[in-house]
Amino acid sequence: MNLYYTGSALNLSSLYMLAGCGALVSIKSGDYNLGGEGQIYLGGFICAVILANCRLPLFCTLPLAVIAALSATALLAALSAFLKILRNADFLFTSYIASAAIIPFIDGLISGPARSKTDNLLATAFIPEESRLPSILEPSPLNASFFLALALSVAVFFLLFRSGWGRRLCILGTSPEFSRFAGFDCKKLSLSSALISGGLHGLAGVCAITGTYFTCHQGFYSGMGWNAFSAALIAGANPLALIPSSLIMGFMTTYANRYALFHNFGFDISSLIQAIILFLIAFPRRRHA
Repeated sequence: MNLYYTGSALNLSSLYMLAGCGALVSIKSGDYNLGGEGQIYLGGFICAVILANCRLPLFCTLPLAVIAALSATALLAALSAFLKILRNADFLFTSYIASAAIIPFIDGLISGPARSKTDNLLATAFIPEESRLPSILEPSPLNASFFLALALSVAVFFLLFRSGWGRRLCILGTSPEFSRFAGFDCKKLSLSSALISGGLHGLAGVCAITGTYFTCHQGFYSGMGWNAFSAALIAGANPLALIPSSLIMGFMTTYANRYALFHNFGFDISSLIQAIILFLIAFPRRRHA
């Protein structure tokens, strides 16, 4: 039983890392992407539908599903960047509204034309076994996406802090006025960061479908986007620190829910603990002279 819960916590942490990388890129750009849950849901839905219904060989179907999912979620996030560039709309607000709009639309598709014809769940058909990520710690849901999440966190660190694009993006997030006076192409930076942020959230949805759920059911994304965003905030927008912060969030969520299950709590204790942690880190540290 402990092995199962440990594996479940590690698996949840990997999804938080993947989506947290997307949240972190948006934080560093100064455009807070609050549409993570809708982007995760959209990526998982597109991936599940293509894998379950496409009759092409797996070496064609799998790349097609991943590319389609990441492209759709990247464009969904880019919509907010376009609105900011063209109409000076608030990125934070429009990303949240876009997510709130896409979720019920996908719910309708899952309960209607995309619903599995053989199962009673409000879900798409199950994806083929050959398209599922290898399991690591059976019987827990931990799978190969854990290593992908670790590698991605390191890759995002080098992208942000060891590349010219990343340095310009960080400067833009810290001081937009200085970036404009320095001659940076702020519009391209905002647009590219939105595309990357949306795509990484979509990747979390793809890994959730191919490694954990094997079908896109209504509500699988619930809490995932917000917890990933919380992990990014706890990490101080540092991709390497995102690894331990995601592990904290994953273990906290898993074992808090386990405690609530076995002790008959009538409320979401993990959300309460998460709120307390975020409340504490919201206060800046005092610097002593």
